[in-house]
Amino acid sequence: MMGNITTTWDATEGLLISRLTGKADVADVRRWEEGLMAALARIPDGTTFKLLSGLFGYEPADLDAHKAMRTVIPLLLTTHGFRTGLVDIVGAEEPTLTTTRRIMCVAVAHVHHDPDKMALYQERVGRANERFFTDYGAAHAWLSQVGR
Repeated sequence: MMGNITTTWDATEGLLISRLTGKADVADVRRWEEGLMAALARIPDGTTFKLLSGLFGYEPADLDAHKAMRTVIPLLLTTHGFRTGLVDIVGAEEPTLTTTRRIMCVAVAHVHHDPDKMALYQERVGRANERFFTDYGAAHAWLSQVGR
């Protein structure tokens, strides 16, 4: 398989942007996770950041890929002081929040192509610092304003 994977750190905006799109297998999910870890390693100690998590067009190749993908963002966020509402959606056990190098996530925008799913997630677990979108532009605009 070959999912499309990009992750960038924009220090000017304090924004980590990560996208996993296309048909992806477990190896693609692992490459996506490695890219996220590499980008986080570039964030200076003691920095706050916002995350744009893009899965618009993502299609798991199989159940193993889906299982691998759905833990990446929640685990990453718990190690940066952020409890995502996705924990409630998947029924995971309550995470222990920690910080890595005093780097803290302060807001997250999730983007996915399924409008019904995003509307349900927004209704059930959306909050002032975490929202669910079907449009990258709207997600980016919201992140630009949140916390100001």
